Amino acid sequence: MASEVETEDVTKVEAALEALTAGKLQQGERLLQEVIANTPETYENEEAKEGGVAIKFWSMNEFMHYVSWMQDQGTERAVKWIGNAYPRAYYYLGFLCVKQQQYAQAVEYLDKGRSLEPENPKFLFEKAQALIHLGNKEGALALYDQVVETGPHVSQAELAMARRGRGFVLIEMGKLDDAEAAFHASLELDPESEIALSELKYIAHLRQGGPMVEDFESVETTGPDLSSCAICGKDYEQGVMITVEGRPLTICKRCERRLTKKWWQFWK
Repeated sequence: MASEVETEDVTKVEAALEALTAGKLQQGERLLQEVIANTPETYENEEAKEGGVAIKFWSMNEFMHYVSWMQDQGTERAVKWIGNAYPRAYYYLGFLCVKQQQYAQAVEYLDKGRSLEPENPKFLFEKAQALIHLGNKEGALALYDQVVETGPHVSQAELAMARRGRGFVLIEMGKLDDAEAAFHASLELDPESEIALSELKYIAHLRQGGPMVEDFESVETTGPDLSSCAICGKDYEQGVMITVEGRPLTICKRCERRLTKKWWQFWK
């Protein structure tokens, strides 16, 4: 499914992310540009295999969520994790452009990335932030409104992010009642979200006549957190350490019981 060039490009994306994290923006951008130049005309993100499916996941968390979600649907099949190059490269170029206030260019990159992987909500979240800065609040709200339920490629955490993002935009639009409802809806999925709780306090502040802070920041995806379950995202008192691709990952006892050995077939 993945060509030799694509496999090399996966490695380049990882190197680009290391460069960006280290503050080497030009080096990271150069590597990402090299990757997208190799984007095939026909791109498939997953492919059925005998007894299972091969999918180009972005991260361990995505893999874990997919396994758990499919098991909840009563579908048992082996999952092969293949590295992801081109959608990720477009996403991080868009992310970088947002940080550099190049919002129109960011939208272009994010749209191209989403055309390769339309079910991934990350493109919608980052594009919404770009649109806000371009003054298109209605467009940003419409993007968040597209994420309405969990699925094989949308986690509960991402659905909560969408609801929080919707709340942020509604505050900017002056629709405080709707914003409040959006943050309360997000708390149904993520009850301990400090972001949502803080924004509810901010809404109360505005209703009391307090000044609005003119600084919109979209909810962003965070990395793995070993204090919470990598599958359900909930905190636990005692977790279970497992290993995937040689890397440690902690999950809660409940999610461990839901997983079967057949589901943990994994190839690189």
